[in-house]
Amino acid sequence: GAECRAGLFEQANGGTLLLDEINSMNIFLQSKLLRVLQDGMIRRVGGAAEIHVDVRVLSNINIPPYQAIEENKLRQDLFYRLGVVNISIPPLREHKEDIPLLSKNFILGFNKKLLKNVRNISSATLDLFHSYHWPGNVRELEHCIEHAMSILPNDLSLITPDYIPDHILNSAACAPPYEKIKIQENTGSLIRTTQNIELQMLRRALLENNGNISKTARSLGISRQNLQYRIKRSGMNVKALLSENDK
Repeated sequence: GAECRAGLFEQANGGTLLLDEINSMNIFLQSKLLRVLQDGMIRRVGGAAEIHVDVRVLSNINIPPYQAIEENKLRQDLFYRLGVVNISIPPLREHKEDIPLLSKNFILGFNKKLLKNVRNISSATLDLFHSYHWPGNVRELEHCIEHAMSILPNDLSLITPDYIPDHILNSAACAPPYEKIKIQENTGSLIRTTQNIELQMLRRALLENNGNISKTARSLGISRQNLQYRIKRSGMNVKALLSENDK
């Protein structure tokens, strides 16, 4: 049943190949992938000749790599071979300040797809989104916006909680229910207060760990990349902070 046609590695020769959710690949197939990465040689199914390929490989994983190794979902040697440069993308629940911008972007896209004229999400919906834990990350937010816009009446231009999927409305993380939340017209003070609290926590944790990024990240329960992102976003100078504390 083999067909005489190029496979993915052969098609990507001289370019880049993305292997999505590498932990879903069969553990025995991973050993063959390791050989390709080490030797750059492939052989078509049913073929006898080996073909040399030059492919840059990107991969991603939807659980922590060491957890995948412990659960026998990822070969340890393959992880070390693939993991030349590792980038950890924080889940949506760790950067909820991006929800308004992401929502607006999805709305613009679905306006074209669904022929709608939606402007934005309401303040009550934003509060709801900030309360939810987003286990499905950005993809779940995108589907939530698409769901709301699909059933939103044409004469409405704001997405209110009435059109949000039930599993988000009923989530325990959203208590108290959105109907009982008192919405203030000016939430700037709330945003500033939240930012100030985060900044104080970052400063205290960095001082307690003498500016060590890895230790500080562990003490806060976040990744190094997430901590560095928050430090950069706040405009904090870690060296200046430590110097000021020593005075």
